[in-house]
Amino acid sequence: MTEPGPAVHDARPVQVLLAVFFANLLLRGDGHFPFSKTVNPTLFDAVVLGQTAVLLVCAALLIARILGRPDRVERVAASDRWQLAGAFASVALIVVLHVLNARRFAEFGYAARPALLGALGVGAFVALGALWRKSRAAGILAAAFLLKVYPLVCFPIRSARSDMLPILQEAGRALLAGENIYRTYLLDNGTWTPMVRFPGLVMTYAPAGMLHADPRLVTLCAEALFFLVVWRRFRSNPLFPAGLIVLALSPYWHFRHELYEAPFWLVLTALLVAMERRSPAAEVAALAVVVCMHQWGVLFLPFVALFMARSRSRAYALALTGIALGVGTLAVVVASHGDVAAFWQQTMTSYGGTLASWARHASFPDVSLYLTPWIAALGGATAVKLAAAAAVAAVFAWAWRRLRRLPELVAFLAAALLAVLLTNTVAWTYQYLLVGALLWLGLMLRAEEYDAIEDSQRAGQR
Repeated sequence: MTEPGPAVHDARPVQVLLAVFFANLLLRGDGHFPFSKTVNPTLFDAVVLGQTAVLLVCAALLIARILGRPDRVERVAASDRWQLAGAFASVALIVVLHVLNARRFAEFGYAARPALLGALGVGAFVALGALWRKSRAAGILAAAFLLKVYPLVCFPIRSARSDMLPILQEAGRALLAGENIYRTYLLDNGTWTPMVRFPGLVMTYAPAGMLHADPRLVTLCAEALFFLVVWRRFRSNPLFPAGLIVLALSPYWHFRHELYEAPFWLVLTALLVAMERRSPAAEVAALAVVVCMHQWGVLFLPFVALFMARSRSRAYALALTGIALGVGTLAVVVASHGDVAAFWQQTMTSYGGTLASWARHASFPDVSLYLTPWIAALGGATAVKLAAAAAVAAVFAWAWRRLRRLPELVAFLAAALLAVLLTNTVAWTYQYLLVGALLWLGLMLRAEEYDAIEDSQRAGQR
């Protein structure tokens, strides 16, 4: 007797939630938009808290969907017409934001070149229209990367606008000069700024400094490789095109042309693909780089180890974790010239001092998407630290009970990062882009999961 197949469900609600998640990031932005800086603080705080609630609700619903039972599959995606309309609307909005970007940051050397922007905008529209029927992914990515040319030409990197790429550049020069990278750097805005990122990220951007090239070229290469890996793995997935539109053509991501986390996205995605293919050499290499590159890599390590212990063996998970931590420690020792205390102070302790100061003076940045100021108002810096630890512990306890499959791992990575950001000392809007990317990857894995289970059952019956 043939067993009934899974219930086929409409994928459009999931796609709408993902689109709302990214649209909410655009509306929040990184300043007082759409208000002036003189807006009533109470009103503005209420708006930001509402936007944080929207983000949290969307993420929670999508995480719950990924963790659902694999007996329902979403295969009815949004129509081509709606997807193409969404892509065209995103391109138009990105063009408008580039115009506004040039006006808002003219004091930092941002230039307006209408002819160039018009040509790139038209090229993006033409690429979308011409390639859509043949390859939606090619059309979307061609449009996205055409529009990313404009900031490279017209918007210089300035510390007063965003300081992470300048810090990475300075640290890269120190690394190439054989110096300890963990110290404060005098940037072009006249401020001394600590080096708060891990050595792997500095090493990634160091070649740009050595070649005197724009560091955003490294970012664009990493973005291109990230989308290439995702395309090769998920190109036939029903949730792939819509997710690609809201991410690759995210107006907010284009507005923030100076972001720097794409290399970490690339290596994290490579790790997920390696785990799916059960490739030990690739798993070791990717996990080691993930841990070397970002604080989020250390956050994700226990979840990866738990998944490996259950999908392979405890011995393999311990060996993999030990190698990753060993490589990470070696990278820190090399980059800091043995001054591990300087590394710890710059990347970890400095945040604790900032948190204590902000909590004492109730001076948290009012544009961040998080709950930290409200937690601090109840119990100061100690309450924030306890809330952060409790939130991550709760997610890990949940994973301990539920984590068995790769889509679940991706969901718990998104949940852990969300828990940290909501209780972090700072939580800039761009940091939630990775949460959205993980949700997209998890949803695509989840949409394919029933097919994989069915294939396995068929193979066992032969």
